[in-house]
Amino acid sequence: PHHTPKSVGVERTFEKNLSSEFFLEEKLKNIAENLEMRLSKNKLAGRTITLKIKYSDFKQQTRSKTGNLYLSNKDLILERVKELLYKEKLSNSVRLIGISISNLNDVKKQNKVKPLIKISQLSLPF
Repeated sequence: PHHTPKSVGVERTFEKNLSSEFFLEEKLKNIAENLEMRLSKNKLAGRTITLKIKYSDFKQQTRSKTGNLYLSNKDLILERVKELLYKEKLSNSVRLIGISISNLNDVKKQNKVKPLIKISQLSLPF
């Protein structure tokens, strides 16, 4: 329970399947807000954004993009996720959608000073 997470994500399953990217955008906005809160609470940011799409036939698709900057802001996350959403046409109606962020930069870890370790070469008698 006390380890550093490798990713943080939020996903939602819908009561009724959605068949348009337009309707999915509104859902993604809410998911990005929840993701921002989780990242802020844990003082995390990430470089890789992943969009998870589960279709009504239970087939699943993920689309990812890694940037140079660490993101934790909902608006920047949403901007990247929209790029991923429109990258490819939906193959069916959608029952679940989610956003995760990985390649994390742990702010808590950065503030800790790492102790120096002295390494010495062992000699073997021949």
